[in-house]
Amino acid sequence: MLNAGVAAAMPVVEAGQPVVTGEPSRVGPPWNHRTTFNIPGTKTDIAFGGYIKLDMMYDADYDLGDATSPFNLLNPAANATDGRTDFTAYESRLNFRTHTQTDYGNLNTYLEVHFLPDGKLSLRHAYGEYAGFLAGQTWSNFMGFVGGTRTLALGNPIGYSMERQGQLRYTHKLGDGALSVALEDPDTVIARPDLAIASEESRLPDLTLRYEYRRLLSLSGVVRELSTNDNIGTLDDKATGYGVQAQFSLPLLASTKLNGSYTIGSGIGNYMGNPGNIGHKNAPDVYVRNGSLETVDIQGGGVSLNHNWNPKWFSSVGYSRLEQDLPKNSGYDAHFDKVDYAFANIIWDVTDRLMVGAEYQLIDLETIGNDKRDAGRLQLSAQYQF
Repeated sequence: MLNAGVAAAMPVVEAGQPVVTGEPSRVGPPWNHRTTFNIPGTKTDIAFGGYIKLDMMYDADYDLGDATSPFNLLNPAANATDGRTDFTAYESRLNFRTHTQTDYGNLNTYLEVHFLPDGKLSLRHAYGEYAGFLAGQTWSNFMGFVGGTRTLALGNPIGYSMERQGQLRYTHKLGDGALSVALEDPDTVIARPDLAIASEESRLPDLTLRYEYRRLLSLSGVVRELSTNDNIGTLDDKATGYGVQAQFSLPLLASTKLNGSYTIGSGIGNYMGNPGNIGHKNAPDVYVRNGSLETVDIQGGGVSLNHNWNPKWFSSVGYSRLEQDLPKNSGYDAHFDKVDYAFANIIWDVTDRLMVGAEYQLIDLETIGNDKRDAGRLQLSAQYQF
């Protein structure tokens, strides 16, 4: 999670000082209660960390996978079930970071891996930061965490922008806020029925811009060129994609907040993938119509009511939706038209490093071909940060 007025990917600490960033977060690196260790004779501190997490899940209708993917409902033949229990620790993470004092501020590096989706080590973050610049792989600058909430399911709910990718970013503080601009890895994701007649060719990096004010408001935008070539098939064309996002966190009472997010654009399915959408093929950027490349209009959003019962007990209830606009009766009937997602949880922070919780997730999905499917999941989790 980001500090109040800092849009960089990680908080800055002085060498030798403990790292404590506030509330535990289910989104982003688990920074809480981590201490750095100085390398003798240097100005560099290092820290190892991560967490062990056990997820115990029961699916009543469809197997939603290890990371609760609503898109699993698009493949009923493989994922329909009469009831399925699954225990997994694949979400567990390992990370390593350094902080080096220089004449112009701290030079920071961060590396993190986890074991999703198949139990093998998978890269999440790998970047360095210096003098406002960030280079490497981490959360897209188009994303924001202001409107998110704590959930047991991995990542933000469906309908929220969520993507990690390679980028070069610069962040400038503006009073209590921060403005960041980035060039990011471009991927033109083509709708599956069109893969035989078009192949991806991303010529220019995506341009993203984000302004964040404390932990209250976040506004972001993206502009991208989407293109193909005729190496596979016959189509050689390009189109322009764009999107905007707004997030807010509204304090209602001393211990209650209303958080929300709304994203709208065209050709930005790549930024709306969410966990489980491997290769983002379920939320494409473009499709082919009459020999030309067309961007897919998409919008998503959600709200959550978040309440701290006391310093150790937390609950959240939320609803979100993701919609995309693909033409009917054109080979896209198996793609999703809209996905509704609702959840409710209760989380107990037993200690500063141990969390247990329970969460119920409900999914309603409708395809372009008007097929309707729904699924429910009960998830119990235990997480220990080290």
